[in-house]
Amino acid sequence: MEDSSIGGPLWWPADEPWPTCSAPDDEEPTGMPPSAMVPVAQIYARDVPGPWWPSGVDLLQLVWCPNEHWDAPAQQADVSPVVEIRWRRAADVATLIGTLPAPLRHYDYGYLPNPCTVTPEPLVDFPYREELPEELRPGLQQLVEDTSPGGGDVITRVAGWKVGGWPTWHLAHPLALRCDACGTRMVLLFTVAGDDLVTGVVVGRAGELRIFVCPNDHRHPFQVDLH
Repeated sequence: MEDSSIGGPLWWPADEPWPTCSAPDDEEPTGMPPSAMVPVAQIYARDVPGPWWPSGVDLLQLVWCPNEHWDAPAQQADVSPVVEIRWRRAADVATLIGTLPAPLRHYDYGYLPNPCTVTPEPLVDFPYREELPEELRPGLQQLVEDTSPGGGDVITRVAGWKVGGWPTWHLAHPLALRCDACGTRMVLLFTVAGDDLVTGVVVGRAGELRIFVCPNDHRHPFQVDLH
């Protein structure tokens, strides 16, 4: 619980109810009874330092409903699990939750992560060329060609699970997601990559589920995008 992990136990307060999902899903159109969510990721600031951490916060937790939702609630992506995130100060958690409730429904979609530890690796992540000012695009294009002799773009399409950085746009043109609360352009917080060999997670067409947040206030509603 005191380590960053994928699909592992969470540093969760005993007095905070475990989240459930009552949104209609692929097998139960009423969404009832509510089904428990499952742990997806827990990241400590000491392992992944960066500008994405709000002041006074050192723990990010991600849970989701392991069912497919075709008509997802606002903020969520269609045909994907319903996501919730928690920001915490780990020292404020005095008593930990006991055994987590099991989901009442879960299907073989690849939404039950295999528990594994995290070995963070810092990297330089470039934005997609179309997100740069016009005068900077030729330089990035040249860098892509110099570092990708096989013709593949490994600079602006860094794959994998990651905190922060830039979203990949290999299936669509870049989108400017705006905060529903203040209209500010949102930034990428977390990427869940399809990886059925290690984590057991498959999202989209072996793609990515991305969580965007408001850079002005982490308490503003986040948005989920499936790519």
